[in-house]
Amino acid sequence: MSQKNAAELCVVVLKEIYGEVSAKVASVLLEYGRLNLQTLVRYSKLPEKIVKQTLVVLIQLHLVVHFTHKEGHRDEVYYECAWLQIYELLHAGKMIAMVEGRFGSDGAYIISNMMQMGHVRVSDFLAGSGLSNTPKDTPINGSTNGIADSSKSAPPSLASLKKVMGDLLKSRYLIQVQGFHMHPETDVINDIRAKITKQVKESHGAMSDLKLKKLVDGQLKAKLREMAVGDTSENAGMKKRMATVEATTLKRPSKRAKLSTTFEDVSGKEAVWEIDESIVVRVNHEKFLILFRNKELVAFSERRLGKTTAQVYGQLLKGLEDKILRCQDSIDTDEDDAIDAQKKFKLSTLELSRTFDKDLELDNSIAAVPKNITNGKKRAHDDDDMGINDRNGAVNGIDDEEDQDDDEDVDEWAQDEQEMNPETAAKKRRMGIIKEHLDLLAQDSYHFVKSEGNRGLGEWSVDFGGLMKILKQVEMEKIIEQRFGGVGLRLLRILQEKGKLDEKQLATIALRKSTSIRSTLSSLQEAGHLELQEVPKTADRAASRTIFLWYFDPDRARLNVLHDLYKALTRTLQRIAHERSEVQPLLEKAERTDIAGKEEHYLSKAELRAIARFRVVEEKLLGQVGRLDRQVMIFRDF
Repeated sequence: MSQKNAAELCVVVLKEIYGEVSAKVASVLLEYGRLNLQTLVRYSKLPEKIVKQTLVVLIQLHLVVHFTHKEGHRDEVYYECAWLQIYELLHAGKMIAMVEGRFGSDGAYIISNMMQMGHVRVSDFLAGSGLSNTPKDTPINGSTNGIADSSKSAPPSLASLKKVMGDLLKSRYLIQVQGFHMHPETDVINDIRAKITKQVKESHGAMSDLKLKKLVDGQLKAKLREMAVGDTSENAGMKKRMATVEATTLKRPSKRAKLSTTFEDVSGKEAVWEIDESIVVRVNHEKFLILFRNKELVAFSERRLGKTTAQVYGQLLKGLEDKILRCQDSIDTDEDDAIDAQKKFKLSTLELSRTFDKDLELDNSIAAVPKNITNGKKRAHDDDDMGINDRNGAVNGIDDEEDQDDDEDVDEWAQDEQEMNPETAAKKRRMGIIKEHLDLLAQDSYHFVKSEGNRGLGEWSVDFGGLMKILKQVEMEKIIEQRFGGVGLRLLRILQEKGKLDEKQLATIALRKSTSIRSTLSSLQEAGHLELQEVPKTADRAASRTIFLWYFDPDRARLNVLHDLYKALTRTLQRIAHERSEVQPLLEKAERTDIAGKEEHYLSKAELRAIARFRVVEEKLLGQVGRLDRQVMIFRDF
């Protein structure tokens, strides 16, 4: 990896979590690239036994990958550092908190231990938890059989732990470990390409190199995409188990029940699905990136349209989570394939209303518009021409011709509300309000959602690629405005809109003198946000006869910002370690079992002030780490 700042950050993270030996081995791999064991021992200057033990731990945690290459008559194993997996360790706290909010403390217990173990067989994880099938009320403190308990309490029983693991696997928070997960991506691609090429030659015979390459590339993309998403079947990683059903619940099986996968036999046994204990699982970081992206989009929409509309948007994104398997598709796709993939990510208003959070209050969430009033003037037209919903008087802003079918459905609801029972009428009104919020999201200039049809009171999709480009541009503009002021931001926007310009043209458009923007342009170029192209008028390339054109390259600017963010993260983590080392003796004293909880009785006032000061500084620095990590995810992962 050529990114020096990212490599330094990975070493700091490993040193903080796993110690100096792991950081030393990883630093050598990051500096020199792929190495075999003998070369790694020579560069690290560590005993071979220590290096082997460290590699076992790092491979178990998926922080190092390996590949066996045949050299002559012997196999040589090469090791490579997976630096992106090391960076994902910074997300551990966010991931545990997010799972705890959805699956409770049981889910947090599983994810926190999975993060520490890398991958594990389900049966070994359940056995190592030290739980029985009998529910327990007392929490487990410390660790049991090597599994550290980082949550407040362990799951109450083995059955509940197993059930939550099955739910996490179904929701793709956990995935099955495959052999290619342990190998470098380049080697996996090369092996698959070689196998496909051999198969194509055998099946199609002689053909031109161009046709052969086209066939191989097509099959390779399909295979890599299949490997990337894994097994997407409903019961992947699950197995059937016959559960006893109480006699009072036994019924004669209907025709529908006979055709379903869950069935009941005459002996009172019912087939249920549970997680297969023989599989090996690990944390699926791609799933969490999707959740982080959704969270950013909800916050972005809240700044534009308000809290309630953002909450509706969050429910829509939550409904699309199961349909989206990866945050970014690293495999090149044709335009037609991309369009077909986007068509799958749809959700209708009716489908959304079925899973919508009932605790969200939507009544009066959209301001009513006075009848016959538009921009302070009376209007003789009917309310229907203004797009006013008769049920709550809110403007939906949709053209009557485009959504005529939806208007007819709404009118039908309004006519039938008096004949409905109150509960059904309330559901209809709530569904209409949800649709109005979705209309607001679709009408925004950023197009948070797109209307895909009128099925189910409107079908909606989300253009994640377009929204991420907008979000990256907004973050880039914030950074430039903070560092270079309003003038720098104005120059950036002009170059982004107009393309390549010389200094005189740029000053004219910006309504500034050339001398006043020259220093700002130089600072922007020095920071890597702007580029300069020389266009000589003569062959001697004299400076006086050369045109200098300024331009903005978004991809290169994004990479430069990422390097700065990596460096800032490294320095912040180093500062946290330095501040902790200053009060390390006091922290160790306060964590003693005989002092914990009784610090005021055993520590002096000066010691308490020193610890309190460190906690304040640490909290501020960790907050800064979170903000920097958010920007890294926006520019790199989303």
